[in-house]
Amino acid sequence: MSFIGMSRTFLGTALPAIRESFEINILEAGTLTALLQLGFSIAVLVGGPISDIIKKQFILMLGCLCIGINLLLFGFSEWLWINLFGITLIGMGGGLIESSSNPLLIQLFPGRESMVMNLHHFFFALGSLAGPLIMGAVLVRAIPWQWAYIGFGLFALSISLFLLLQRSSVDQKKSSFETKKIKSLLRENTFLLLFFVTFLNAGVQNGITFWMVTFLKDIKGLPISLASYSLFAFFVCLALGRLFSSFLITRIHETTYLMGLFLVLLVGLFFAISSPGKWAIPFFALCGFGHSGVFPILLAVTSKIYHELPGTAMGLLATGGGLGSVVVPWLMSLISQTTSLTSGFFSFEIIVILCLFLMGIQVKNLKKRIPRFAGIRG
Repeated sequence: MSFIGMSRTFLGTALPAIRESFEINILEAGTLTALLQLGFSIAVLVGGPISDIIKKQFILMLGCLCIGINLLLFGFSEWLWINLFGITLIGMGGGLIESSSNPLLIQLFPGRESMVMNLHHFFFALGSLAGPLIMGAVLVRAIPWQWAYIGFGLFALSISLFLLLQRSSVDQKKSSFETKKIKSLLRENTFLLLFFVTFLNAGVQNGITFWMVTFLKDIKGLPISLASYSLFAFFVCLALGRLFSSFLITRIHETTYLMGLFLVLLVGLFFAISSPGKWAIPFFALCGFGHSGVFPILLAVTSKIYHELPGTAMGLLATGGGLGSVVVPWLMSLISQTTSLTSGFFSFEIIVILCLFLMGIQVKNLKKRIPRFAGIRG
């Protein structure tokens, strides 16, 4: 999970340097972020249903192998088109990790889904914390950004070898790939609500991840070192928020907690965009707290409601998050290219309002379908 977070914040922190290396504009740089998330979306769409059929450990190992090889490709290549291909496959490796690890933990800890998913995705936040620190230190010392990618790739390959030698204690449930069940999920109103909220929220979170450093550098006039540490602060709050959520979610119903997080995000994002200079940093950090529990709780809620096919349901939901992370940041880069980065960031604010509206109209229905305080059972 840390690899998924690091792959996104590596790219977000290095984006100004990458733009300079390849002489590309904001919209063209947005294609890199879109392809990373497109690869992720494809992998979780396929990997979710497959994780209900074949051994999850094998899918997990394959994901680390895919990330490692293509991080090296991204670091070594001087041709943009090869880097576009490599960044797509890095995303696919992350998608395989996401789609196999989530149902594996749900299977290991039944009845504590919300708590476990928050703890699991805490490690995504830890990896995201490491990304801007490592890449920021590399850039400040005038070391080529490619070197950080090469080191990251070698480490990922070593972990894939480690996983190859491990044995899971969880027995694989016998199942088969049934497109009818997937189609029935996609026609179900509650699932579609969860899917679109995930689509929008993940798009905003990854849009901030990819573009915060550029926004603080170009619009707020902060040096690259401080802008990089600001992304670090965002993920510190994301990590702390997930630890806090894993405790609090056993005492507050998931729908109430989600509405509260979206309100925090709405306020934090508005002041982050509007505040001058360094004053934007603490409000971006508050946005990290607002995002903290949303995706893990949405995954946990989905696994509770659709417990017969947790891998398929969570894989489809993660696909929604991946697609949102393709579409929303790319649209933001398009708006920014034609107007300004400030206008692009205000488009995120509109999306958060839409998430609040979608959750608000389905609160009663979700409370009926989700057992109260299910996280403390088992």
